[in-house]
Amino acid sequence: IALQLCFLEQVAILFHWQMGWAKLAGPVLLFAHGAQASAAPSCLCLFDVDRTLTGQQNVAAPECPQNQVIPGVKDSAYSGGNLTLSQVGQSLGSTFCSGCFVGIVTAGDVSGPNSQERKALLERFPQSQLLSRQWSGPSSGGEARRACVPADAQSTLVAGCLDGTKQEAAKGILSWLSKQNINISRSAVWHFDDRSNNILGFRGTGMNARQVSCATRDQHEGIGVCGAVLQEVWR
Repeated sequence: IALQLCFLEQVAILFHWQMGWAKLAGPVLLFAHGAQASAAPSCLCLFDVDRTLTGQQNVAAPECPQNQVIPGVKDSAYSGGNLTLSQVGQSLGSTFCSGCFVGIVTAGDVSGPNSQERKALLERFPQSQLLSRQWSGPSSGGEARRACVPADAQSTLVAGCLDGTKQEAAKGILSWLSKQNINISRSAVWHFDDRSNNILGFRGTGMNARQVSCATRDQHEGIGVCGAVLQEVWR
């Protein structure tokens, strides 16, 4: 089981550093317990949205050369703007997650119910691995974020989990899947997120979590800038 933080996120945790926007080195392993999960008959990849599947709105080359701005599609997160997809948000099927079930656990509301952002994100998911297009969680019907509990997850798409509580939604997704006669071990669950507290929350759960957007960080806010890149989605 692995938890992985970006290198300077570890430094910030240890020394409480406050830094400006910076381009950093890649991620390093922070905690590892036992053997890394091997290929399994079933697995589950869960993704944060803001600054993981997306990048900072309207920012592409040269700051985020692999990102794609989607004109006319609103992304209401942070200061708002046109939806801008990270490299992973555009091509999730190019990662190992193309062979796993996929879902979302996010703090925001993904621009609200029936939004074009929600539609655009799900269109780019491997469709055979997306078990539900129904949103659940505190913000499924609009902004109402709070600490999540497992019962909030009534699908593989969960919106509105306060940072640090996303692991509870992940537990709930596994329970929901079991009711669909799909049983996935905790060691075959992978969560990808740009915030360090959402990685640390998975410690002791038996699930895996990796921090992304390590090369581009807004250290004052503790968030990614360009979002996840393909080489950060691995097991």
